[in-house]
Order: sequence, then structure tokens, then C-alpha cells
Amino acid sequence: MMQSLRDAWQARWSQASASEQTLLRMAASVLLLAAVWFIALRPAWVGLQAARIQAPLVRAQYEQVLQLQAQAQALRAQAPGAPVDAKAVLQNGLSSLEKNARIVVLDQRATINFKDARPEALARYLEQARLMAHASTLEMHLTQAAGLWSGSLVLQLPAPGAP
Repeated sequence: MMQSLRDAWQARWSQASASEQTLLRMAASVLLLAAVWFIALRPAWVGLQAARIQAPLVRAQYEQVLQLQAQAQALRAQAPGAPVDAKAVLQNGLSSLEKNARIVVLDQRATINFKDARPEALARYLEQARLMAHASTLEMHLTQAAGLWSGSLVLQLPAPGAP
């Protein structure tokens, strides 16, 4: 079957004029170039363009991961010091949450109620509670109005005698 097709093609080719053969060669070349473009080159080109668009985002995420890694290593490198009075640290930090903040400590849990705190002050207080008082957040109920935050936090304090 293949042989008969080949023979038919060669017979037709030999009967074609030189200009027809030239046109057929050009058409075959164009089809071959189009196939190479759509099969091999275009997908790679599209991928390269997408990589160029995503590169700044990936770079920023990588920088953020490096910052978090440095922060974790710094925390890990801190030698455990004397036990911290977590209640005192949390109490002293309340001033950053403005005048409308109260703390109630029961056993190893501290409940902080606050009203109209600036977002920066709330973030600083939470960071101080985590880093200095070694407290972890159990519950957080927040509402926002006019750019200020109100709500309550329930923090788990470290066991007595723990660094």
C-alpha cells in the first residue's frame, strides 16, 4: 500500500512542471515551519513570557521567606534566659492599646478586652505577647470601625518557671 502511494506520488511529481514543483516545495516548507512553530517554539515562548511576568512575584516571596528564616534563626539563637513574668509583660503592654484595654488572668489564660485600638498598636502588642511573654493566641474576636479595632484576645501563658 505504501509502495503504491509512493509510486503514484513520484509519477505525479515527474509530470508536474518546474514551477509547480517549486510551489509545492514552498508550500511544504511553510507547512513545516508552521508545524515547528506551533509544536515546538510557541509553547516555549508562552512559558518564557509567563516566567518573566511571575519572576518579580516569586522573587518577593523568596525575600519574604529569607526574612522569616532569619527571624526564626534569631529566635532559636536566643539563649533561654530567666523565666519571664508573662502577666507583667502583658500588663505593661496594655498602654500601647490605649486607655480602653483591660486584662483578666485566670490560671494560665489571659483575656484582654480592648476598644478602639490602632492596628499598629494591636500588631505590636501581639508581637510583644508572643516574643516577650511567650504567650500564644487561643482566641481572637475582632471588629473594625473607622480604621480602629475592638474586641478580645484569649492568650495561653507559659507554664510557671518556663522561659
